[in-house]
Amino acid sequence: MRIDEVCTREPVHIPLGCTLQEAAVQMRDQHVGSLIVTEATPSGTRVVGVMTDRDIVLGSTAAGADPCRNSVADVMTRGLVTVDRNNSVAEAMQLMLSHGVRRLGVLDGEAIVGVVSMDDILGAMAAEWGMLSTIVRNEQERERSGHTQSPLRV
Repeated sequence: MRIDEVCTREPVHIPLGCTLQEAAVQMRDQHVGSLIVTEATPSGTRVVGVMTDRDIVLGSTAAGADPCRNSVADVMTRGLVTVDRNNSVAEAMQLMLSHGVRRLGVLDGEAIVGVVSMDDILGAMAAEWGMLSTIVRNEQERERSGHTQSPLRV
């Protein structure tokens, strides 16, 4: 299974200077748990990191910071671990494991075209395991009913 089959397309971006409250509102309104943090430069907008709902909770709220005064830059994670959209889910999981992250930016060349989360991967794997379970269950039913061979031979 490839990453572009399971990732969330069109990641939500937020400028570096926004407040944590603005980030939280953006997450709520867009129904996402992370935002790609960007910064305007003379040569264009560039990605500088990622902000998660967990960053807001642990990095500011738990510390008693004011979400209306503190900015995304105060608690975001600098840098973004990325995976190519054509890579396998196994390669993405290895990246998550080795970098200690739950989300990866998905690249098409140099452009970020999506985000893949541990939840995305779990959902895709659960669907595949569900199909496998159905195949096994169907075969067991066939055996119980006295049909020991599959109706189609390949």
